[in-house]
Amino acid sequence: MRGRAAGGGSAGGPRAGARPIPADLVVLLLLTSLVLVVALSSATSPYASRVPASGGDDGMALLRRAAEAGRATAYEGVQSVGSGNGAQAVRLVEVVHRPGEGTGFTSASPASLDQESALVVGKSAAMLAIDDGLLRDLAANYRVTRSGTAAVCGRTVTVIDARRADGTVAGRFWIDRETALPLRKDTMDASGRVAYSTGFVEVAVGEDTGPLPASAEQAAPWGDRLSAGDTHALRADGWHLPGHVAWDLRLVEARSTRSDGRPIVHLGYSDGLSMVSVFVQQGRLAGEAPGAAEGMVPVADDGGTVYVGDDGQQRRMWESGGFVYTVIADAPPELVDSAVAAFPAPDGSGLGPRMGRGLDRLGAWVGF
Repeated sequence: MRGRAAGGGSAGGPRAGARPIPADLVVLLLLTSLVLVVALSSATSPYASRVPASGGDDGMALLRRAAEAGRATAYEGVQSVGSGNGAQAVRLVEVVHRPGEGTGFTSASPASLDQESALVVGKSAAMLAIDDGLLRDLAANYRVTRSGTAAVCGRTVTVIDARRADGTVAGRFWIDRETALPLRKDTMDASGRVAYSTGFVEVAVGEDTGPLPASAEQAAPWGDRLSAGDTHALRADGWHLPGHVAWDLRLVEARSTRSDGRPIVHLGYSDGLSMVSVFVQQGRLAGEAPGAAEGMVPVADDGGTVYVGDDGQQRRMWESGGFVYTVIADAPPELVDSAVAAFPAPDGSGLGPRMGRGLDRLGAWVGF
């Protein structure tokens, strides 16, 4: 296996004065988040429907089987990961999963052959696995139904749709009929376009899979999980850490680490299909735009500045009230808009509400 797995793109962040959010921490979180929840990354449109979908969920039992199969079944193959408007930015990832040992990811895209590195997530579900905790939110917000059969890599699959209250499809899963492995997943924005897609283009199932990459970076959850008491104490000290950022997008995990002795908080929000990561740290952005953020450009309006990334991995960063906020997500724009709008606007401007409406190009797993 060659190259880095599953993350794709540059995940570096801007510097907050002399104490930046370390780029390696952001990269590690991105990789870990994508590995653990990418199959659940999908769309929710606050404009299409603002209430949970009603009706029977005849697809949930199969998705629960898929969650277990993703952990217990050995397999290897090549996955295609597409993100951005219309899922045009495509990366190839070699994957090998050995139950009880871990899951290895290596980039198979030609552009990354010069980056000899790999990632192993120990004893975890693999990139297309479905997390049991998120399934509870999925059932609460969407109607999950079987919609027919198809084929992926020559294998017969059952197609599962996650539908909003207005009947539009927010996410679609392709589940292998023989093994219950999830083989493909598409997510749709409010207009019905594919916003994020990942699925096998080659797959082999069985105990004779190859070994995990020998010289791979060992991934681990980012930071330490914050208790409810820890979170309340930070809020009392002026940290903006909302429990909900939309009616269907709730805080499912809060973690923290320290850089130069100062805390950095990561918030993970989910509706059961999508994950949106928000980093919060005290400080100010460096003033030398656009170099203050690798791979990002400043957008100014009425005296405020937000740094915007447009590389498929949707990113926003700004400062407000002595804090720096960083949003990172592979998700449709309307979902990210909802999350951004729930945080304080950039200092000196009314850009925050306008971001929620107009910046239309805009992951951590559960347990909080």
